[in-house]
Amino acid sequence: GSEVAQESLLLHGPFARKPKRIRTAFSPSQLLRLERAFEKNHYVVGAERKQLASSLSLSETQVKVWFQNRRTKYKRQKLEEEGPDSEQKKKGSHHINRWRLATKQSSGEDVDVTSND
Repeated sequence: GSEVAQESLLLHGPFARKPKRIRTAFSPSQLLRLERAFEKNHYVVGAERKQLASSLSLSETQVKVWFQNRRTKYKRQKLEEEGPDSEQKKKGSHHINRWRLATKQSSGEDVDVTSND
């Protein structure tokens, strides 16, 4: 009796979770078309996204998320290509330089940021 009612509440009540979304398995031909579209433009919106989704038998949301994920992959690949000495990875160093200026530390000294002194 009450066990069934509790289970029903968990599945259909006000705090019920949405079922987990099934991961889209793109076909090789869909991936090829998506990659070609990405080469031309890293952002696809509006009518272009609607047309692309329709021609690939995908939803606009699936196309939108694919492009978001592909841009993330592209940025990660760019960083890896540039290597550890790239300007991109040095961006955080301005925080240390500002700290050195504020605390009048010379840039010649190595700073132990792990020390509790």
